[in-house]
Amino acid sequence: MSAGALSLSRLVPTPPPKTAQQLRLDRLVGRLQADDLTAFDELYRLTRDDVARTLWHLLGRRADLEDLIQETYLQLLRSVRGFRGEAQFRTFLYRVCANVALMHLRWWRRRKEEPVEVLPEVASSGRDPEAEAQARQARVLVERALEGLSAKKRIVFVYHELCGLGPEEIAEFTGAPYNTVRSRLFHAREEFTRALEALVGEGRP
Repeated sequence: MSAGALSLSRLVPTPPPKTAQQLRLDRLVGRLQADDLTAFDELYRLTRDDVARTLWHLLGRRADLEDLIQETYLQLLRSVRGFRGEAQFRTFLYRVCANVALMHLRWWRRRKEEPVEVLPEVASSGRDPEAEAQARQARVLVERALEGLSAKKRIVFVYHELCGLGPEEIAEFTGAPYNTVRSRLFHAREEFTRALEALVGEGRP
């Protein structure tokens, strides 16, 4: 190996190997791209909870969650041939979620409807009722704090803080420059923290 190639290999880190879950999703996507629709049911089962949670955090009480989940998977079926495997499938799926969320936000703002409180169904964790009530209250506080963020800041915040994506991944699927993503994330964190502190101080929700 030449000195130049060795230096380049040190500068460009080798991506980590894919997990078993990621490889499984890649195989399912490959089957879908080959028009094997039997792979869709398993793909849906593996990703549905993540999609529901992501859409809920992006849209909150504005969302008719089940309709938007269906729309997300319809868009996924239409666009899955465009997935080339350069990024994780999760990143591709989050891009579809973001597109669905933005379309819904634009529609909602045109309609100027009052938000309708719809909490997503979650499986019982077996905790006692008091713990469940506290967890529910915490979710509502987080959602009310998120409501104050603009759509673009909310998308960056949700995907970074709640979905665990890095700024590079978010920049990739939103099409925003990396520094813009970092700036939105910085301001979103500040606004979210202030809103949450105010809600807690007021004794809400």
